[in-house]
Amino acid sequence: MAALGRLWPRGVGGRFSLLQRPAASRCQLRAASVLSSLLEQPLRTCLSFKPAGPCPSPGSYWNHQQIRTKARGNEYQPNNRKRKRTHGWIKRISTAGGIEVILRRMLKGRKSLTH
Repeated sequence: MAALGRLWPRGVGGRFSLLQRPAASRCQLRAASVLSSLLEQPLRTCLSFKPAGPCPSPGSYWNHQQIRTKARGNEYQPNNRKRKRTHGWIKRISTAGGIEVILRRMLKGRKSLTH
């Protein structure tokens, strides 16, 4: 491979062209030197944070169990007035997004376009 450039695939046709490698800036060289110096040190010396507290013992995990308070599955409480105001024809036709919903349902062939 040439010392001045590198072969890279160009386009879908599989042609190769010789591209010149851009010169590295001072900022890039500084970042590379900092990273290389960090890689030479052990990982524990690089980290500047301390753990929040002592590691909990296996028995203390039982204190952090989920507390179940509310029954799930009863979220839908039907209200016809709210249903019509939210999903009805007047609401749909009054906004651009609602018109798109109606048109999509028309294209799909839905019998009912809105509530």
